[in-house]
Amino acid sequence: MVLRGDQADTRRQAELASYAILDTPTEAEFDDIVRVASEVCGMPVSLISLLDGDRQWFKAETGFGQSETPLSQSICAYAVQQDDVFEIEDLTRDARTSDNPLVTGGPEVRFYAGAPLRTPDGVSLGALCVLDTKPNKLTASQAFVLRTLAHQVVTTLELRRSLQLRKEGDRRNKAILESAVDYAIVSMDLDGMVTSWSPGAERILGWSEAEMCGRPAHVFFAGEDVANGIPEQEMASALLHGRGADERWHLRKDGTLFWANGEMMPLRDEDGRHEGFLKILRDRTEQRNAAAKEQADAAFMRSVLASSADCIKVLDLDAKLTFMNEGGMAVMEVVDFNAVKGCPWPDFWVESGNADAQAAVWAALAGGTGHFQGAADTFKGTPKWWDVQVTPIRGQDGQPERLLVVSRDITSQRASERRVAESEKRWRGLFEGMREGFFLGELVRDGNGRAVDYRFVEINPAFARQSGLPLNSVGLTIRSFVPDIEQWLIDSYANVVDTGEPALFEIDVPGLQRWFEVRASKESGDRFSCLFLDVTDRKQNEVRRGAMIELGDRLRNTTDPIEISRAAADILGRTLDLSHAGYGTVDHDRETIVIEEGWTTPGIPGIGGLHGFRDYGTYIEDLKSGQAVVIGDVATDPRTAKDADALAAIQVRSLLNLPLMEHGRFVGMLYALKGTPYAWKPEEIIFANTIADRTRAALARIEAEERQRTLNLELSHRMKNMLAMVQSIATQTMRTASDLDTAKEVLAGRLVALSKSHDLLLGGSVSAAPVEVLIGSALQTHEDNPGRFKLEGPTFTVGARAAMSLSLILHELATNAAKYGALSTANGRVSITWQLRDVVGEPHCVLRWSEAGGPAVVPPTRTGFGSRLIGRGLAGNFGGEVDLSYPATGVVCTIDAPLRGLQAEDTPTPGH
Repeated sequence: MVLRGDQADTRRQAELASYAILDTPTEAEFDDIVRVASEVCGMPVSLISLLDGDRQWFKAETGFGQSETPLSQSICAYAVQQDDVFEIEDLTRDARTSDNPLVTGGPEVRFYAGAPLRTPDGVSLGALCVLDTKPNKLTASQAFVLRTLAHQVVTTLELRRSLQLRKEGDRRNKAILESAVDYAIVSMDLDGMVTSWSPGAERILGWSEAEMCGRPAHVFFAGEDVANGIPEQEMASALLHGRGADERWHLRKDGTLFWANGEMMPLRDEDGRHEGFLKILRDRTEQRNAAAKEQADAAFMRSVLASSADCIKVLDLDAKLTFMNEGGMAVMEVVDFNAVKGCPWPDFWVESGNADAQAAVWAALAGGTGHFQGAADTFKGTPKWWDVQVTPIRGQDGQPERLLVVSRDITSQRASERRVAESEKRWRGLFEGMREGFFLGELVRDGNGRAVDYRFVEINPAFARQSGLPLNSVGLTIRSFVPDIEQWLIDSYANVVDTGEPALFEIDVPGLQRWFEVRASKESGDRFSCLFLDVTDRKQNEVRRGAMIELGDRLRNTTDPIEISRAAADILGRTLDLSHAGYGTVDHDRETIVIEEGWTTPGIPGIGGLHGFRDYGTYIEDLKSGQAVVIGDVATDPRTAKDADALAAIQVRSLLNLPLMEHGRFVGMLYALKGTPYAWKPEEIIFANTIADRTRAALARIEAEERQRTLNLELSHRMKNMLAMVQSIATQTMRTASDLDTAKEVLAGRLVALSKSHDLLLGGSVSAAPVEVLIGSALQTHEDNPGRFKLEGPTFTVGARAAMSLSLILHELATNAAKYGALSTANGRVSITWQLRDVVGEPHCVLRWSEAGGPAVVPPTRTGFGSRLIGRGLAGNFGGEVDLSYPATGVVCTIDAPLRGLQAEDTPTPGH
């Protein structure tokens, strides 16, 4: 089928582009064809014309003197629409050409004959034509030659394109080898003797190729490995499994050892037979056989050119052989044409080839062109592959009267294509199996020639995995993925291209959150190749190590808990690139957290204040049990999905919460939050845990120092009170005793009771008990007569946690009363009453201490340690309130605390 109109023009231009023939210099093969056409046809002018858009360009010409003309002047434009030789005997008499400038003006062309240049896919590229300055007509033999030469033009174009594709494949493979400068590639024969030795091997191992070729490869293995048969084991593994891994110490020429990892693979010939081994170590450079490969390529090119002679045959309408040219007889190994003359031509083809030959004949009989490729033996049984085209030879009436068959021997070409495919497969396997990332890039420049971007020409799977880019990134630019990539990186690649000097540097790509070590080398034109090694883990480890050093320095130089929390939050937030980070104090029972001062990334509001855990999910029970809560996306995690909007309001999409436990209770939390979904890495969780542990240790150190200071003050205060108490007991005993022996006995008993009370308070052995029993035990030391104390109130149990604080308060009140108040006189009395009441739905206990009968009370001018101990005893630990008043009739102390706090069971640390 002959395509016409815009469709034909579009396909023609695409085909011409694939041949890369337009505007190329003259080539002898094409020049010879136009000279032959001119000589055989007896015409002064012959052209190979290619139609390109609005012009016709001449690949070869003789007698014309121009390289192109406008398409409007093209007579070949009519020839490409024909199936066979197109001929106009007198151009001045044909309406299509009579007003053509080539006819009406110089060179005053009068005759035109052209054979279309039709590709195997049926696309007419142009025509091979002859021109005369006088009316003329081709003979049948001249038309036959012109038709045959036109087919030869297409055959030459096909061959030329095949060689270009081979050359481009070789260039790409060479670029891959040359860019991997850190790999040593060594090939060996079946006995393990070195047959090739790359420059990278020389750089890494020290031996030159001349020194190593013909020597056993085990010379660069360590002596112990050689003794253990490691080289032989690798070759056996390569044969058995297709690949032998190698990661061990190797030996350099100078005797030093180095560690290398590599692989050994079997080498096979074209028939799949094992012929040796390929060993790849760290570096990879140009192979030593580059020169030999060039010679092989040249030999291959000569063999392809030598096989370009076509077998030209003529068939009658019954598809029987009537003619075969001498070249065809030679290539078909036919000694005497009479031996095959009259034989049905399709019968030379077998199986599917016979059907293809019949179809090609039918196509030509119908006035079209038949084309196929297939295998057929020569007359002597030599198997060959052929490219076959069958066209009609038309008679005077325009109908086919014979058939022209042109068979081109493509046996060598197919073998070459098979070798190219196998070579490409071999190198592609190496390219795609590399652990290091590799890409081939091309600079994108602005109007001033400055590089502003680069385009991916090719990438390997390792680079796609490292960078996170898809494998189909080829053809796209880096800025389409990372719009804000820094210009210095593009400038670095441009410098490699402009100077030809390779570069080695590290880059941080924020958009990909990766670090890479990059080795860049120049390729052709604006292209460059890059070998990438992902060093992200190493860089992140360095950052985390630096962060821990900074944390240690900052914690070492402060005793302020707020500054400790601030330092931990700041370092955690910056190191893990968080939106929020910090430490908060937790109320285990109310399930709330108070964040005094956290770290927040610039540009978003902070989250300080009081927060309820259940407002942000259902994971509070995990925290209470001491388990870390790690959530990658709060919108999809079942623990937070229902409250995702509340978390989004404070810029949180992923979270890492680490509970801080004390005596089995959830008392604090280190939080790390991100504004985007994120998969937390194990090393990041370990890092955050380390921050939490060091922060808690620093806070514990400060708390311990504070407890020690408080304990020292309390011990001093109690010693003073003890001496005062002993004095008071002695005074009261002597005042009421009837004789000295009685006084001695009573005084000894009271001192023993005082000692037991003191042991109770200091030892922290107070346990849960009814409130009246607890009060009575705390005041036993001071009960020198039955009427001293009046206790009144409902019964309830006081938990171990509150019992100690309440005992200390009562002991302190009684001690002060014995020194200055109602218990310092014989008639003094103390009333202790308590009652339960409801406060906003929560039961509270109100306990009142009231003194009477003692000296007139004067309010103190300063607050001593005992008064402070009373004031903070229940307020700090149980949310209670203590009020001390000093009416003249006697001291009054009122304690108001939640009942749940008084009944808590865990015991606080002694001294608190």
